[in-house]
Amino acid sequence: MSGPGQKADLLWRAQAYVAAAQIHLQDNVLLRRPLGPGHVKARPAGHWGTVPGTAWALAHVALLSGTGDAELVPLLGAGHAGVAQIAAGWLTGHLVAARPQFTRDEQGLVNLCRSFPEVAGLGSEVTPALPAGDFLGGRLGGCLPFAQGAALASSPGRVIVPVLGDGECETPTTAAAWLAAHALPGTPVLPIVHLNGFRMGAPSLLADLTEQALTAYAAGLGWHARTVTVPDDGHEAFHTELAQGVADTLAGRRTVLFMRCVKGWSGPAAVNGQQVLGTARAHKTPLTRAACDSAQTYALEGWLSSYRPQELFTDGGHPGPGLAASLAATAWPRLTGPRRAPLPRATGQQQPVSFADAVATVVRAHARAGDFRVFSPDELASNRLSELAGQAWTTEVLAEEVLGEQLAGFNAAGGRGVLISYEAFAPLLATGIISLLKQQRMPGAAPRPSFNLLLTSYGWQNTYTH
Repeated sequence: MSGPGQKADLLWRAQAYVAAAQIHLQDNVLLRRPLGPGHVKARPAGHWGTVPGTAWALAHVALLSGTGDAELVPLLGAGHAGVAQIAAGWLTGHLVAARPQFTRDEQGLVNLCRSFPEVAGLGSEVTPALPAGDFLGGRLGGCLPFAQGAALASSPGRVIVPVLGDGECETPTTAAAWLAAHALPGTPVLPIVHLNGFRMGAPSLLADLTEQALTAYAAGLGWHARTVTVPDDGHEAFHTELAQGVADTLAGRRTVLFMRCVKGWSGPAAVNGQQVLGTARAHKTPLTRAACDSAQTYALEGWLSSYRPQELFTDGGHPGPGLAASLAATAWPRLTGPRRAPLPRATGQQQPVSFADAVATVVRAHARAGDFRVFSPDELASNRLSELAGQAWTTEVLAEEVLGEQLAGFNAAGGRGVLISYEAFAPLLATGIISLLKQQRMPGAAPRPSFNLLLTSYGWQNTYTH
């Protein structure tokens, strides 16, 4: 293995090692001596199953972005992928920038392992304080339309790369977003769908499709599918597929990369006679008694040793030469766009004669600035706002949840906009808005333009159907 494949392997092994160590260890974090019960947490907490595939995807996205040929912005759709995100943040130094106690050395890793899952207020799931955290992963199903909205405000050469779980693809928001891409031609979004075969507690539906059926499913929705199996196809093959997917996306071809990866891969295959690898038992840590069960302690040591940490880190816990060079070759861009000065309020010489006239006057004034969009569920004409329909800065899709995420993503990339919908349909937006408000209150969340919502049709007597 050479070139990007070798670098990706070092990055992947380091992320997987740090993630597993966070969950399980409180001492001897570099395995410089045999693992003993006092080194292991009595109650390990965290989600392991999605880490191997997520870390693999992040390593390659960061390396490809580091070449400078394209700027790739990763987003994590699964909140439980936060373990891998935090591991990557510690390795790159982004975590120590947010929390100075987590230095990139042995003591910093000890501090991180002992702090996890609290992580000094950042928590154990996807956090906006670190790269790949611009979308709050707990909002299950919203990452794909969020990425579409962010891509509307992207600069040339930038591609938004949402990493989605196969369970997410069963949600109505994600399912509708594949079609919604047709309303946003030319938006550079390259989804990586992580097919590990399981939701949190049961088999997923999408991963059960054959290769032919999976490709046909994507094609029927207007997407070209590329498929790679991890680790069988290897780092070089994955990197090649990702690079071609980026090129196709920038050329205007809607492309999705399906990444098959057994749930919990590289972790314990079985524990206490029960199969773990490739089952729902791999979702959280399979080794819950490693502090008091010698067989599990031995299994944990073998698991951690399989990543060959002595090749990754110096005696002091700093990245070794190979890992340091790999980290230096990566780039981790964020969505946050430039902030424009507030626009002056639109003033008119004559009083608006109607609600529609008032709304259209204000919206047109903002749209002229070039960073403003209207999102509406195909109801502009019905809402007496037909003057706004069909504009280049208007998106109409009959799915409030999708539009809400698109507006949130557009905001995250620095754009401003408004979602116009019937008052009767507003509850469909409630979960997404509440989650968005939670994210904005989390440590490290960047300021964003306001999320504007205009509700119409108050008092209409159509409650039986609406």
